[in-house]
Amino acid sequence: MNADYAHQRQTKEKLPHTWDALFARFGRFTEIQSQAIEPLLAGQNCVLVSATASGKTEAALAPLVELLKQNKKASNKLSILYLVPTRALARDLARRLAQPLEKLAVRMQIKTGDEPALNSSRPPELLLTTPESFDSLLTTMPRIFKDVRAVVIDELHIFDNTPRGDQLRILLNRLRRLKHYAFERGDAISESVQFCALSATISDPAAVAARYFINPQVIQVAGQRAIDAELIQMDGAETLIDLFASLKQRDCKKVLAFCTSRAECEQWAYHLRTGSPFGDRVYVHHASLATAVRRSVEDNFAHAEAALCFATSTLELGIDIGDVDLVVLIGAPGNTSAFLQRIGRGNRRTARTRVVCCARHPLERALFRVFLATAESGRELISQPYFFRPSVIVQQLCSYIKQTRLGEIVPESVFELFATPTGAPLISRSSYEQIIEHLTLKQYFAAEGRALKPGPAWQELYEQRAIYTNLLDISRNTVEVIEEETGRKIGEIDRGLPPGGAMLFAGQARQATRMVKRKLMVRAADTETTAHAPRLRAPWRPMSAALSQAVAAELGVPRATDSSGLAHLVMMIDRDEPDEDKDETEETGQPPSPTTTIFHCGGDAWGLILGDLLETLYRMRVEDTSELYVTVKGIVPSTSLEFTAEQVRAGLRGRWKQMESWFDLGRFQSQLPLDARRASVTEAFDVGGFVHEFNGREMSEVKTEP
Repeated sequence: MNADYAHQRQTKEKLPHTWDALFARFGRFTEIQSQAIEPLLAGQNCVLVSATASGKTEAALAPLVELLKQNKKASNKLSILYLVPTRALARDLARRLAQPLEKLAVRMQIKTGDEPALNSSRPPELLLTTPESFDSLLTTMPRIFKDVRAVVIDELHIFDNTPRGDQLRILLNRLRRLKHYAFERGDAISESVQFCALSATISDPAAVAARYFINPQVIQVAGQRAIDAELIQMDGAETLIDLFASLKQRDCKKVLAFCTSRAECEQWAYHLRTGSPFGDRVYVHHASLATAVRRSVEDNFAHAEAALCFATSTLELGIDIGDVDLVVLIGAPGNTSAFLQRIGRGNRRTARTRVVCCARHPLERALFRVFLATAESGRELISQPYFFRPSVIVQQLCSYIKQTRLGEIVPESVFELFATPTGAPLISRSSYEQIIEHLTLKQYFAAEGRALKPGPAWQELYEQRAIYTNLLDISRNTVEVIEEETGRKIGEIDRGLPPGGAMLFAGQARQATRMVKRKLMVRAADTETTAHAPRLRAPWRPMSAALSQAVAAELGVPRATDSSGLAHLVMMIDRDEPDEDKDETEETGQPPSPTTTIFHCGGDAWGLILGDLLETLYRMRVEDTSELYVTVKGIVPSTSLEFTAEQVRAGLRGRWKQMESWFDLGRFQSQLPLDARRASVTEAFDVGGFVHEFNGREMSEVKTEP
């Protein structure tokens, strides 16, 4: 008997309840399912890593639901908590799982900000939710979690090394504490929780998963779907018009086009309605659109036989929008993970995915080449080292105090929550106490003996429903956009328009009629009206050191022949040309100083601080910095660069405010004491990595051809 067939049959026999509902229509297990089911049935904590559309969801849920069905005492109690990064993904999973779970008589419910409240007296057996809604439920109905037996974390790479990931780490600690107390009181039959994390793209899965639960067993299936990729030069709308005109020859009917900004989505959708073969079936999907509008786009695009949708990262995840024949990337995303997520949306029912990468300039062309090489090789670029963001302490203190029975917290006891799954502190006690003191001074809390109670600032946050999230709040001062004819909210923009002003929004030209408080009333604009995309804010992130080095290699940026060297190029100013930077009245008789470009290839943040060190330690004058080079005036040192970690930190103290917005530090970063805010920026910068990369490097001049 074939060994694979025998293994498939044995695995099937271990799923007497769930095989028929979850796998019968496929007839067999995928590789990740075949490897994951047995260890999960044995109660092990696992992290599953395999390609998009390889069946990871069923691989995780089938054994967990099987254990649920075999345990009679677990019925009519919340048993499985399934955590996802977005509301849209929760809705999509619910659609996919509704029929098999109904067949299994397992009650499932979604709980996000868009969904109705749970009935605490009759909770579902499987709950789909986001970390923010999980946080809210822990404060309002914590008792429903006392019987949770398993937690699934979907798209783990989306959470990890972000403020949401740190929030999730503490939430899982709160769940463990809640179950421990319930078990000690006899309110729960067990305090153990089984964990399973899922990801299609993650480097060092064992180390990442260990941040969320102990003893993760890595189950990884190598290989991605084959990629049919084209890299083309983007020359305005004509490039896309020519591309879409060729779709018939390409046998493509459904196209998903990713843009790097929301404004670009609006502009391309509007201009391509008349220049593409899709007609009115051109859609827009981004975070500034109202939830109802995004849902409508998802449904319309999914059910259309032929359609085009311009989207940002909101459609990177596995939301069901039907089978996409072609993925188009207009501009390169900021990292490999986003690239893999985007191209993974195409041809999900086939062994190959087709993608067209549109590069608008040489840097984007190099980025695409790096991303494609990464995808084809299966290797991962080394990501930024992990660091814990103390802003989550502010958020979790504000949330946890609402969960407690007496509405107060004892800081010494809560400190134990800010730890790894094995109990190691994530922050020093002195830094924690400094944060507590600062929040008390800012009236988030009021001290009563050893305990803290909510203060006026906490009350204001609670009324705004802002205590459950550490996501950046970019909508605090936004204006709601309302269709005047229907009264329907279609989204939010950063600022209003004067009456008669026109903008592109939700894929159409709209004209402002009036402002009512913070509501902008709009109607369809005349066809002759000139309209542009409104300002739609999104945070900017610097290019990482690892990605910058890979891009530099692709671009052929000059490198030193010796790994201990730092390449630089000296350009002498022609004496016949005036020096604009020189005072005309100054006559020194000295020749002009050379301009030197130093190719550091270390990313935006490292380049900025390297320039500062060259100014302070070597008296150079920095003229320009980028993710790849620093341009200076002056003589480069003849000896190797020498500086200390403390000198780097001193440079960061002068730049921390500028860099604070560069790094993803969390919504409550500004509520930390100044020392903690500066320390967060220093952690994000990675001083150790910077010193290792540049200290002791010798300047190596690159000679140009005469």
